[in-house]
Amino acid sequence: MSALALWPILKQHRPFAVLSSVGLALMYAELGWASYNFWSRRSFDEALTLIVTMTLLALVGYLISFFVPPLLVRDTWDHPRAWGVFSNVTIWSIGITIALNVIEFGLLLYLANFDLVASYTLLRDVYVYTFFAMIFFHGLLLYVRHVTFLYQTPDHVQPLKVITASLGVGLIILFVGGALFLLDLYHLEITPAAQQGLLGLHVYGRGLYLWTLAIAAYAWHLRWIADH
Repeated sequence: MSALALWPILKQHRPFAVLSSVGLALMYAELGWASYNFWSRRSFDEALTLIVTMTLLALVGYLISFFVPPLLVRDTWDHPRAWGVFSNVTIWSIGITIALNVIEFGLLLYLANFDLVASYTLLRDVYVYTFFAMIFFHGLLLYVRHVTFLYQTPDHVQPLKVITASLGVGLIILFVGGALFLLDLYHLEITPAAQQGLLGLHVYGRGLYLWTLAIAAYAWHLRWIADH
C-alpha cells in the first residue's frame, strides 16, 4: 500500500505529542535538581544553567521525535501492511529518543562532576527514562495509530485482540512501575539518615510523577480506542 495514504493518521494526536514532550522533559529537570543536590560541586548558577539546558534540550528532542519521523514518509516506503509504515516511523522516533537520552546522560555526568556513584545511578535512571518514553509514549502512539487504521478497514478489527493488548499494557505499567518503586525504596532505606529527607523527596516525587505520566498516557490510549 502507499505510505502517503496513511499521512492523515500520522498527523493526528498532536496534542498528545506536545503534552508528552513537556511531561518527559520535566523528568530531566527533576533528575538534574537531584544530581546537583547529591553529587555536584558546581555553583548554583552553573548548575541552574545546566538544568535549564537539559530540560529545554529534552523538550525540543522529544518534540522532534514525535513530529519529524512522520515527515520522512515517502512513496518509496512500500509495505504490504500499514503496520510496516507505522513501525518504521516509530523506529525513527525511538532512534531520536535514544540519541537524546545519551546526550542527556553526558550532561548529567558533567553536572555531577563525573562522580563514580553518580555515573551508575544516573545510568540506571536514564536507561529507565529511555524505555519509559519508548514504551509508554511512542509505543502507545504506534498502537493507537495501527488500531485507528484497522477501525477504518472493514472486517479487520478483532475486539478481543484490542482488549487483550490494552490489558497487557496496563499490567506492564502496574508491575514494572511497582518493581522500580520498590527498588528506589530499597536505596532509600540504606541511605544515611542525614540524606534520607532529600532522597525521600526525590524518590517519592519522581515515583509519583512517573506513575502519573504512565497512567495519563494509558488513559489517553483507552479514550482514543473507546472513541472508535
